[in-house]
This record gives sequence, structure tokens and C-alpha cells, in this order.
Amino acid sequence: MEKSVAEKIFDSVHRAYDKFLNLATFNKINSWQETLINATPNGKNILDVGTGTGEIVKKIHQKVNENSYIYALDISFNMLKVAKSKLNSENILFIKSDALKLPFKNKSLDNVYFSLVFRHLPQQEITNQLKLVLKKDGYVSILEIAKPKSKILYSFILLFADKIFRPIGRLIFSKQEWDYFVDSIKNSMTKQELLEFFKSNGFDTHFYQSRFLGLIHVAVFKKHTED
Repeated sequence: MEKSVAEKIFDSVHRAYDKFLNLATFNKINSWQETLINATPNGKNILDVGTGTGEIVKKIHQKVNENSYIYALDISFNMLKVAKSKLNSENILFIKSDALKLPFKNKSLDNVYFSLVFRHLPQQEITNQLKLVLKKDGYVSILEIAKPKSKILYSFILLFADKIFRPIGRLIFSKQEWDYFVDSIKNSMTKQELLEFFKSNGFDTHFYQSRFLGLIHVAVFKKHTED
């Protein structure tokens, strides 16, 4: 089966991804992930979608008790190899899978995490999956780029990513890879859009903070329906 565009891109950037993420977030990514994990009531069965190089899985594993199981899912085999090289635990299972075909039984998961992944996915489709696999009162935890309310600021961010920061990005990524990341920013939501989206899908807001001058969502949503 031919690889998807996303799989090809993340397979090719696995060596440089951690360095790039720290550079792009001015070394804030670790503290944002810590905030997200600390704000989440973690249960026994925890899924991280788009686990990448495993950084958030490593932090979750350090926080939860020894009876919890963490499923690290990614479409990229190379990313999973990097993640597995960092993590050695019988309580972590690495799964190569498309996020839209989650290999879990209905109402089997207590938690699902997305760290800079949610905007890359068809948001309604993946949320429909979440409603199936999450238990009632399960939690969705999201760290993501936020779209600012100001159109001027939003235009500046796109300009910064596409024109000003591009020469740095191109030192690490190909043109296709960099264009993929820039285009994904266009799928980001404002705070109000994100909260309303999850409310309309049967989730209550458990926790929300804006970071990085309002350009980052740190959000936890609690499922309250059986659908």
C-alpha cells in the first residue's frame, strides 16, 4: 500500500523533529506538555495519537501509576522507532496505525492525548472516533496551535512561518515538508471555536489555558455522553 503524504513526511523528518520542535517553540514545548498532563485525570488505558518521537508519552509514563497502559500510536514507522528507543516499559505499546482507524474497542479508553497533532487530522472524523473509543467520563487532552482572534495577527503568523522562518525550516525540511507544516496552521481554531466544537460533540471543558501570547491551546475535555 502506498504511503500517505503525512506518513512520507513524518518518516523523513524523524531525526530532526525534536530539534525543530524545541526551536519552533523557543524550548517551551516541554512545559506545555507538563501542564497538559498535570491537568488531566489519567485513568488506566491511555492513548497518545500521533506520538511522534515519544516525548509526551515519556512524560505521561512518569506521572501515571504502574497499572496504567499507554498506547503510542503513529502513522510513521520511523517516528515510532525513535520513540521506542527512548522508552523501555512493558506498560507502553507502540502501534503503527492511521488515527482515523483506531484499533480499539468501543468505550475501552480512559484518555486520548494529542500534542500538536489535532490540526493535522479531519477534526470531525477523528472526534467521531473519540466518541466511540472513549469511556463515559473519559478525557481528551489537546496541546495545539491556536488561531488568534485578530486577523492581522493571524496574517502575521502565516507570514512569519511562510516567509521569515522558512529559511530556518528549510535547513531541516524539504519544501514539501515545510509547506505541509505551514498549511496545517490554517486548520487551527480560535479558543471559542475549539471549546464550541467539543461542546457540540458531547464534551465538557475540564481545563483550558492559553499559552505563548494566546497562540497555544492547552485544553482538556470530558466526555459526558454515551454516544
